[in-house]
Amino acid sequence: MKKITLLLVLTGFYVFGQSFTDATGSLPQLEYSFSAWGDYDGDGDLDLFYTGFLNANNPGGGGLFQNDNGTFTFVDGSGLPQYDYGEADWADFDGDGDMDIVIMGYEESTGTAKADIYLNNNDGTFSAANSGIMGVYLGDVHFVDVNNDGNIDVAITGMETTGWTNIVKIYLNNGNGTLTESSNTFPSLNIGSLKFADFDADGDVDMVLNGWENTTNTPYTKIWTNDGSGIFTESNIALAQLWLGDMEWADVDNDGNIDLLITGTASSDSEMHLYMNDGAGNLIEDPHFAFTPVHQSEIVFADFDNDGDLDLFLMGRHYDTNAEFYASYLYMNNNGVFTENTSFSFVAAIYGDADAGDYDNNGFPDLFICGNDVNGFGNGKLYHNGPNNAIQNALSDAYQIYPNPATDILYVRPGNNHNYSITISDITGHVIYQNQSDSRISIDISDFATGIYLVNITEGKNNFARKLIVK
Repeated sequence: MKKITLLLVLTGFYVFGQSFTDATGSLPQLEYSFSAWGDYDGDGDLDLFYTGFLNANNPGGGGLFQNDNGTFTFVDGSGLPQYDYGEADWADFDGDGDMDIVIMGYEESTGTAKADIYLNNNDGTFSAANSGIMGVYLGDVHFVDVNNDGNIDVAITGMETTGWTNIVKIYLNNGNGTLTESSNTFPSLNIGSLKFADFDADGDVDMVLNGWENTTNTPYTKIWTNDGSGIFTESNIALAQLWLGDMEWADVDNDGNIDLLITGTASSDSEMHLYMNDGAGNLIEDPHFAFTPVHQSEIVFADFDNDGDLDLFLMGRHYDTNAEFYASYLYMNNNGVFTENTSFSFVAAIYGDADAGDYDNNGFPDLFICGNDVNGFGNGKLYHNGPNNAIQNALSDAYQIYPNPATDILYVRPGNNHNYSITISDITGHVIYQNQSDSRISIDISDFATGIYLVNITEGKNNFARKLIVK
C-alpha cells in the first residue's frame, strides 16, 4: 500500500434543516462598511477583515478580527486601515505562503480615497506595499491573475478624490512586488463593479463590468472577454443594462458552465436577471427566475445546506411603484430550482457587504452581513450555520470509526440498525466511494491516492463530523 496521510472530514447535508444562529458577539456595528474572510494567521480557520464608519467622534471603525475557536478578537496594531465605502480581497500576492490583502475606500480623517496592498508580515502585522494603485472609493477591487502567469494581479474601479473622476484599471503583477498598469481601456463608471470568471471555458478569466457610464449617461452592464494575455475586449452579449446593484458568477445548475446573476436598477425600479450559460458562449435569461428584485444589493452564492449545489443569499432595497422596503432572502437550490427558505430572518442592509465563509470548519458556510439598516443605523451581523449540536453530538457518540490511525481498512460501526449513508470525495468534489448500510461496513482504502478527502455521513436528516488520520 502507498503510505499516505489522509484527512477524512465527515460532514453531511440537511436540506432546509440547517440552523442559523446569531454569533455576532462583540463585533462592532458600522455604517457604510465592507468585509472579507481570510486566514491571515495560517491556523486553518477564517479570520475577518471588517471596517466602516463608527461615529462622528471616531469615524474609523473595525479592522482585523482574529478567529480563535469561533471567537473573534480585534487585532490591535495590525497596520490595516479603517475605511468606509470600500472593498477588500485576500490572496497571497507576493507568493510567500501567507495571505495579503488589498483594500480600497474612503478615509474619513483625511477626506480622501485610498487603495493599496498590505503585505502580511506573518506576525499579526501588515505593511503597506506602496503599490501605486490609484486610491478610489464607491467601487470594487479584486485580486485576480488575468494573464495566467501565476502572479496575482489587481483589478479596481471607483472614484478618485483629486479630480473626482471614475476609473476602471487593471494592474499587472511583475513578479517582484511591483505593479504595472495594463494597456486595457475601459469606460468611466460611477459606482462600478467588476467580477471575474472563465465563463467561456477557454482557460482564462473573463470580466463582467457595470455601473453608470459617464459618457453616455446611462446604466452599463457588459461582459469583457480575455484573450489569455490579460487583454480584454467588450463583447456584444445582450444583458440588462443596470447599475447600483451586484453581479455574481456561479454554476447554479451544476452543468459545468458558469452562469450569471445581475441585480440593480435601470431607472428607479429594482431588477434581477439570471442568465444561464449554454456552454457555447451564449447567456440566455431564465424566465422562471422571478423573485422579488433588489438594488443597492449584495449577492452571495454558497452551498448553505451542503447538498452539492449553490444556494443564494440576496440582500438590498426593493423599489417599484407599489412598494419600497429593505429585504434579505435565502433561496435554496435543488438541481437548479430555487425555493425561498423563510425559516430564519437575516438583517437587511444597504451600503454594506455580505460574505459567506465556514469560519468554524463544520462543513456549512456561515454568513457575515454588514451595512446600514432601514433606519440608517450600522449593522455587522455574524450568522453561524450548522445542524443542531445536541443531535449532532448524540449521533456522533453512537458511531465508531476505527482504527484511528488507519492503514488498509477503515471500519464504520453504527450504534443502531438505522439506515445511514457514507460518501467519500476528493478535494475537487469527485466521489470515489459511496455506500448505504444499516450495519458495520469495512472500506478498502489501499488504492486511495495521497491527499485530502471529504467524507459525508448522514442518518436521515442529521449528520456529524469527525476527523481521522490514515497512514
